[in-house]
Amino acid sequence: MKRSPEESEILGNFTPSKFSGDGFLGTDPRTPQEIIVEDALELERAGIDAAAIGNALGVLFDRALQAMGAMIEIMPGVTARYHESRGVIPSPFRGEGAFEKGEVAVSGLPGFGDVILTRLSIHLIERHGFFQGRGQRYRIEPGAALMLARASAR
Repeated sequence: MKRSPEESEILGNFTPSKFSGDGFLGTDPRTPQEIIVEDALELERAGIDAAAIGNALGVLFDRALQAMGAMIEIMPGVTARYHESRGVIPSPFRGEGAFEKGEVAVSGLPGFGDVILTRLSIHLIERHGFFQGRGQRYRIEPGAALMLARASAR
């Protein structure tokens, strides 16, 4: 399928670059819009929207950040720890600015293993319903995000 120059430019924002390292799509052959639509269907079946998920993930991120590198338990057997990184990374959606690179590593999430939260990944979910592509280090599966959102409500 031939893409317009505008579509190609937008898609280029999601591919590897000096700013985004591996990009936002991983090994996923789907376009960002296809990823958004499929993940939205999963959230719809669960009865929650991406904005609520993003908000809840932001709460978890802040809790881990406030622990200043100490491990916190977010639910039985699931821990999180903030890791500071210098610098910023721009959103692939133009005009949204850049986000600090620190990340929260969540370990032991049943059925999902380890998950990494960043300010940018939370923003992408909350604002666009974009969980990133499969095979991308920062992809948060909607089911994992839902489980974490429920844990943050406790």
